[in-house]
Amino acid sequence: MNKYVEFVSDEDFLECVKHVIDFYLSDEYQEEPLTVLKESKNDIDAIKTIFDITVKQIGFDGWANKEMERQQDKTINNKIGEFHQELLGKVDGWVDLGIGDETEIDLKKEDNTVFIELKNKHNTMNSSSTKTCREKLENVIEQYPDATAYWAYIISRKYRSENRVWKYQGREDEKIRRISGDLLYEMITGDSNALEKVYEAIPKAIVDLLGEDYKLLPYDEKLMKEFQEFIYHN
Repeated sequence: MNKYVEFVSDEDFLECVKHVIDFYLSDEYQEEPLTVLKESKNDIDAIKTIFDITVKQIGFDGWANKEMERQQDKTINNKIGEFHQELLGKVDGWVDLGIGDETEIDLKKEDNTVFIELKNKHNTMNSSSTKTCREKLENVIEQYPDATAYWAYIISRKYRSENRVWKYQGREDEKIRRISGDLLYEMITGDSNALEKVYEAIPKAIVDLLGEDYKLLPYDEKLMKEFQEFIYHN
C-alpha cells in the first residue's frame, strides 16, 4: 500500500515534492540584503523600503527575506505547476511532455486522445499567453481530430469545479475545453478526491524528506484542515 497517494508510487511522489523543495532551499532563494537592494530584477522603491524596515521594525534582513519571497513568487508558482505536471505525467497511461515536444503541450494521454496545457492558477496568463495557449490547443486538435484538448488550471476562480467548452473571441469547439484542478486530477486518476489527497500527502512527504523539524505545528495543522474543508467541501 502506498504511503502518500494511490495513483503514483511513493518514490515518484517524493521525487516531485523534492523538485519544489530544492528550489526553496537553493542559493537562488537566499540573498544578502545589499544584494537584493542593488541587483534586484525589479526597481526597488527606496523610500518605501525605509518605511517598511522602520515602522514594521523588521530591519534590512527581514525586509530582504520578504522582498525575495515577493520576487520569487512567480517562479515558485511555476515550480508548483511543474510539480503537478510531473506528478500527473507519472500516472499510468499519461505522459509528461516536458520541454521540446512538437505539440508544445504539457501533458497527454498515451493514446493521443487527450492533451493538456497546464497552469497553476486560472489568472496567470495575460492576453498574449492566452492567445498562445489557445493556438496550441487548436493546432493539437487539427493534428489529432479525435482528441480533446484542455486548458487546465489547478486553482480555479472561487475554487469552482468546472469542465466546460472554452469560448474564446467568438470561437468555440466542443473539443477545446477548460477544466479545474480537482476535475483534472479525477479525469487522469479516476479518483474524485485525488487532488485533496495530494494536499494531505505533501506535509508528510516534506517531513520524510527534511526531518521532524519540518512537521506542522498543531495550530498550523488545524488551520490546514479548516482550509481543506473550505476548498474541497464548501
